[in-house]
Amino acid sequence: MATVIMTDSTSDITAEHIKELGVYVLPVIVNFGEKTYRDTVDINTRQFFDMLRESDVNPTTSQPTPRDFLAVFEQFKQKGDEVVYIGVSSALSGTLQSARIAAEMSGYDKIYIVDSLSATLGLEILVRYACIQRDMGKSGAQVARAVEEKAPKGRLIAVVDTLKYLVRGGRISKAAGVIGGALGIKPLVSVVDGKVDSIGKARGQKNAFDKLCGILKSTDIDKDMPCIVANADDVENMRVFEKFLRENGIDLQWTNSEVGSVVGTHVGPGCVGIAYFEK
Repeated sequence: MATVIMTDSTSDITAEHIKELGVYVLPVIVNFGEKTYRDTVDINTRQFFDMLRESDVNPTTSQPTPRDFLAVFEQFKQKGDEVVYIGVSSALSGTLQSARIAAEMSGYDKIYIVDSLSATLGLEILVRYACIQRDMGKSGAQVARAVEEKAPKGRLIAVVDTLKYLVRGGRISKAAGVIGGALGIKPLVSVVDGKVDSIGKARGQKNAFDKLCGILKSTDIDKDMPCIVANADDVENMRVFEKFLRENGIDLQWTNSEVGSVVGTHVGPGCVGIAYFEK
């Protein structure tokens, strides 16, 4: 019997890290017009952003159904494995509810469903923490309890590079997008307690990174916990961001990752962010 750490592809864990961590990732569905793709299976991050740039309309995503979850849960049930599923925030998606329904349908009491209260790299740091607990030999119930306790301490902050996709997705008005684009406005967004909030804006990349660093400096970050710096199809911009963090005395050890299709639909390419835990 093993303890399986499971998540969904909104965690944006790269294929390399999936293998390294030994986790199971259930894909969400990405819809481009009439074409449907399984995220990370039929379409990778680079392909997604290429298609996003070429498309005139935003893609949509579909959450896994209870039947999708049940098929996976039954496989682990047959092997007698314990399953800790850590899902995208229930305030952002109904995916967690699908998992709960499937767990009940399975009639298996070794499935533990945990709300990450986050998404993308904010979800990944919790998955990484769960893997640490698993590797310490803890049971599924113990891992789930530890992750639930840490979830409210997770933080995700990102700088959005372009307003184009926020306009296209209806998040801001076209007029605001035109004016903001002309002024070089870079929104800062965060995910705290499961919800996405605007935490300010800055004119130009340097000022945006300055503001983000100011937030980090005023925060009591737990340096012993996982930390991730990620980019949305713009590694060069992420390197600039990392250099900026170091030059501003942000003394953290982080892992690099990617922002994928679900969040990338709204923020577009060029977005960079950091996820960490407060003490």
